[in-house]
Amino acid sequence: RGCPGTAITVFDWKLDRITRLDRDGNLIDTRALAVTGVQPYGSPTCSPDGNLVFAPWPDDEWSIEQRVADREAYRWNMTVSWERYNDGVVTLAQGIPGTERRRYAHTSGPRTWGKDMAFAVTATGVWYGSADDYELEHVDWNGRVTRIVRWAGPDLEVTREHLNRFRDAYLARYETPEERRRFERERWPWIRDDVPERFPAYVSEGLVSLPDGSVWVVPHPWRDMGGDEFHLLGPDGDWLHRLTIPSGRTLLDAGPGWVLLLEQGEFDEQSVAVYELVEGS
Repeated sequence: RGCPGTAITVFDWKLDRITRLDRDGNLIDTRALAVTGVQPYGSPTCSPDGNLVFAPWPDDEWSIEQRVADREAYRWNMTVSWERYNDGVVTLAQGIPGTERRRYAHTSGPRTWGKDMAFAVTATGVWYGSADDYELEHVDWNGRVTRIVRWAGPDLEVTREHLNRFRDAYLARYETPEERRRFERERWPWIRDDVPERFPAYVSEGLVSLPDGSVWVVPHPWRDMGGDEFHLLGPDGDWLHRLTIPSGRTLLDAGPGWVLLLEQGEFDEQSVAVYELVEGS
């Protein structure tokens, strides 16, 4: 999203390839990122000049896993990079706490409700954060941190009610009482023990930038009861508005005064809808 000179920009994660299409769906161009040395972890994002901002795979991924004990939680160290087409890759920020994982014997995986790094690109640079709290840093295109913002948000504590709701979601998958009892006896203790004490302040890819430089902050979907509370930060990082979206809806995109939501119905059918934002609604 937000790529200049193109209606649709597609990132093929498996092939590490960027493809650009015009408004009629015609191919503008396609290129492999491997030739530029870019290996994104997650989806890259366009900067205003059309170049890519991305988080590469961490260099210390393997060495960290060798140092942690079985069942121990740890985090990758992430970097925010800027691919300047035909002019190499520039590091904008590094050493950011990234994906929270847990070691399991000879393998590892993302932690349940674990934290992750998120970033959003604007005309002035990149907002990024580790999701430890309601805090973001802004780095300009020269790699200088120019702003640090903090704001107040809902309590991030994982409560007994959260755990019960999470357990009940698992139990709903089983058809018989015996299957549910077996799950609670054999599997649930392991799942419960993997849950952290606090939710991430926002999710991976949970910062959505608007054309004017404002940023929507997307909460963890399990944090709020009955609805998800989004926060809008202005171009300077000032807190502007709060938006509550009912459960069962996912924010796909946003602009000045509108949001695009993915909605899920009673029978798991999906649809998309655009809503106008009205003050006080």
